Amino acid sequence: MFSVGWPARHSVVSSAGAKLAFKSNEEIELQVRSIPLDEVIPESEPVLLVKIDVQGWEHHVLKGAVKLLSREVGKAPYLIFEEDERLLQASNSGSKKIREFRHSVGYRHCTQHGTDANCTKNS
Repeated sequence: MFSVGWPARHSVVSSAGAKLAFKSNEEIELQVRSIPLDEVIPESEPVLLVKIDVQGWEHHVLKGAVKLLSREVGKAPYLIFEEDERLLQASNSGSKKIREFRHSVGYRHCTQHGTDANCTKNS
């Protein structure tokens, strides 16, 4: 469970189309239940792409996918994640921690496109 501060001036729209709108500028705290990707995706399930954009919590999501990302070359997914240092610092993380983690699971080749990192696993 993570506590997430959310500026109340934003609206949130879910993939199902439900909308949550805030009328003031105050921040609210939400409790968000999280489940590691490794608990959701069976090892036998082929995964081609993982796209992560969680406003600074990317390192935490990546750590929850260590088995998935440790798959051998050819079975490991293409990885795209947002790498905004300001947001990462706010979640007690940083680009250096992400780089060390992705190197530890074999993702050494990444290119930057704006704030998005696009990574592949090479042999």
